[in-house]
Amino acid sequence: MKVVIIIGIVLLVLVSVWYAKKTGINSEFHNKQKALAVSNILDKPLDFGYKMVWIAVKTNQKKRLAEIIKLKKTKQANWKSGIETAYEDGIYITPQIGEWTLITGNGLVNKRDDKENMAAVETLLNYLSTEFGEAHFFGTNRVVEYHSWMKSKNGKMEQIYSYLGESMENIKVFGEPTKAEEGLKLFNSLSEDAKNEAYFEREDLTYADEMLVMEIAEKWSVNPTKLSTRTDIKKELGLAGK
Repeated sequence: MKVVIIIGIVLLVLVSVWYAKKTGINSEFHNKQKALAVSNILDKPLDFGYKMVWIAVKTNQKKRLAEIIKLKKTKQANWKSGIETAYEDGIYITPQIGEWTLITGNGLVNKRDDKENMAAVETLLNYLSTEFGEAHFFGTNRVVEYHSWMKSKNGKMEQIYSYLGESMENIKVFGEPTKAEEGLKLFNSLSEDAKNEAYFEREDLTYADEMLVMEIAEKWSVNPTKLSTRTDIKKELGLAGK
């Protein structure tokens, strides 16, 4: 009797799978999952920034930014749906924040701690700053302690600091410290001092974390964790895409 029941259950499952394929139920669900679901109802700015990467550009030309980064499936989106898209490996170009517009989303970089991908970000920043005067990149993820910032002006990279705490090494350090980094003795595994083991025992070194990334962002352009308290954000929709 038990054998008959088990066989019946197996047949029922097989028939269900066959029916789903025939009627397209499964593929329809899959397509819905892939579809970019956004809202164009104006809402209030949302804070973001942790476990995220973003670029700040001194412009409000969202369509031009979308063209430059080759954003696909572009749709107008409010803050809530735009930020959700950004955290789901999509990209969101925000409404204007003061003089700045942010391009945010885990889809911006394939692998954050990879030198080749970081070089691609440098190229993009220089392109953006050539056209708009200034562009910054920020990234942070507390899980692997990845923390990074870059500044480009008029097509030239001025500052890069990229650190991976998981392995206690820097991906790249370039340029002179800016005013935002004054007084900080940032850990630099690529420095001459780091060739001496005693360097790693120093107590006066500053190790980058997500809070420092936000502080640098605030001094350079926009701190995305404080958007909800700002009064200079334009009441408009952003652009979301893949």
